[in-house]
Amino acid sequence: MNVDDIYATLYSPADGCLDPSTYVSALSRACVMMGGRISTETSVTGIDTEVIRGRRRVTGVQTNKGLIKTEKVINCTGAWAPYISEMAGVDCPLVPFRHAYVVTEDIPGIENMPNVRDHDLSVYLRLQGNGLSIGGYEPHPDMLPDGVAKDFAFGLYELDWDTFAFNIEHCMKRLPIIEETGLKSTVCGPESFTPDHKPLLGETLDCRGFYQGCGFNSSGIMLAGGAGRELANMAVEAPPLSICSDTM
Repeated sequence: MNVDDIYATLYSPADGCLDPSTYVSALSRACVMMGGRISTETSVTGIDTEVIRGRRRVTGVQTNKGLIKTEKVINCTGAWAPYISEMAGVDCPLVPFRHAYVVTEDIPGIENMPNVRDHDLSVYLRLQGNGLSIGGYEPHPDMLPDGVAKDFAFGLYELDWDTFAFNIEHCMKRLPIIEETGLKSTVCGPESFTPDHKPLLGETLDCRGFYQGCGFNSSGIMLAGGAGRELANMAVEAPPLSICSDTM
């Protein structure tokens, strides 16, 4: 690793990685065990609201399988959150981007390398098997101003190499061996970003009972536990356990 231009680093030995599929599966099982119900292949077609004592409030959710009467809705639909917000008459300052990473071929001796996040070069390198997942945040990202298609699910986009070249070049600066290492695969999907790079979290002012839990700026898995806890407390009208907006 090239460290000639590094003044200082922060090492966090307790950090680790989660497999998203396994994580979601564990949460789903726990939800059912605690009495929750998960409805798959159920699309939201509308949010019912009415004005009660001078304020607009949620009264139900329309789906392709019928009406769900409820006074509270938590919008955790990621890049699709603006569509759901619009149904409730709520603004959602979130823009989806095409966000990508690539996986390299095996790199001899890389096995014990820690995950690296270089904020100056705006890139990250994460161990994946005997290779690396590399990516970053380009100064001119590939935005999706018209949003993600409503029927887009479990799919990927073609990687725009002209845009992603920024990340490759900066990763090579930090780890020169990448220049002579082949690529095994590419992943490019929709990710949602907010203007201040902080998540949208909590009840909206425009519609009581409508909560946002989206706009995690590519940190969804990392922030999910704390954000979920805070949202749950807000929804049952208990005081938040901590002030998390500044730290997130």
